[in-house]
Amino acid sequence: MAILLTILKVLGIIILVILGLVLLIILLVLFSPISYRISAEHNENDTRAKLKVGFLILNVVGSFVKGEGLDYYAKVLFFKVFSKDKSKPKEDYFAVDLPDEEELAEEEAGTSLNNDGGNLDVSSGYTPENVFENNVDTISEPPSENSSENVSENSSGNTSEISSGSESDNLNSDGISDSPETDGQSENKKKEKVPLGVKLDQASEKLDGALDKADETLDKLDKKYVDAIKKLDHVDQFLDRPYVQKTIKRAFKIIKRLFGTIKPKKSKGYIHMGLGSAADTGMILGKLSMFYPLWGSWLTVEPDFYYKVIEGNIDIKGRIYLFRFIGPAIGMALTPSFWKTIKLAKKI
Repeated sequence: MAILLTILKVLGIIILVILGLVLLIILLVLFSPISYRISAEHNENDTRAKLKVGFLILNVVGSFVKGEGLDYYAKVLFFKVFSKDKSKPKEDYFAVDLPDEEELAEEEAGTSLNNDGGNLDVSSGYTPENVFENNVDTISEPPSENSSENVSENSSGNTSEISSGSESDNLNSDGISDSPETDGQSENKKKEKVPLGVKLDQASEKLDGALDKADETLDKLDKKYVDAIKKLDHVDQFLDRPYVQKTIKRAFKIIKRLFGTIKPKKSKGYIHMGLGSAADTGMILGKLSMFYPLWGSWLTVEPDFYYKVIEGNIDIKGRIYLFRFIGPAIGMALTPSFWKTIKLAKKI
């Protein structure tokens, strides 16, 4: 009996320790802040930005520098667990592989051998001199005057034969020509009048088809309109329920707290801007002044009405506490009105 009580005691202690550790982890997650910092700087010579996010023992850092690209890494305590692989060389897609001097020399030697003489086979005994002699022997003498007369006579005879042959081909056995119709006859056939009744039938068919399509589209639009009216009625009935209104109010409170905790706690910035035209710069400055309550307390804007320039820097710090909106969200999810609202929303 004493042994059994001892075992139960040990099991109870282990269970309590596990529950205590789980509770401690939950409290750490809820009450430990997620810190973030965003800093950036831009001018004519340099552009850089940095983002740092930390939570408990985890830190994630990302940075961008003009000319160097993006860099990022993650740390657990003091050990890097994830980082960008810098061992891979950057690929230059615009680089062109130029040939070496030896390759250029070989190409020049090959082109000098093959230039204006075809592919010469040195092993067979051909040399440029032999090739030149052979080409000279094969040159024919210019044609004489008699040969030109013979050519003209032959050409005239051939043309007469061709013309007579073409005429005989166009005549059939009865002596009637089988030549194709002239352009005037084909145009007359194309211009044959279509009967008025056929035209009216075609027009009536087209009109009937257009009316049928119009009726179909009107029926579809009518169905969509009726469905939209029904959905609007269901939404009105959904919003009139008291438990739905309570759920909506709680959701708005949670969203308000979420934006309140994400909002930066410390921030400062400076912008020097100019568009090269006093009118354009003044117009942009007037539009920015509409939102002065949002940035007036931490951002300084210096307009330049003469030169075209955009430069400045910004530094934003903040902390996000999860308990500020996770706690109310869990409380809302445990209420019966929340589940009733979800069931009714699925029926819409």
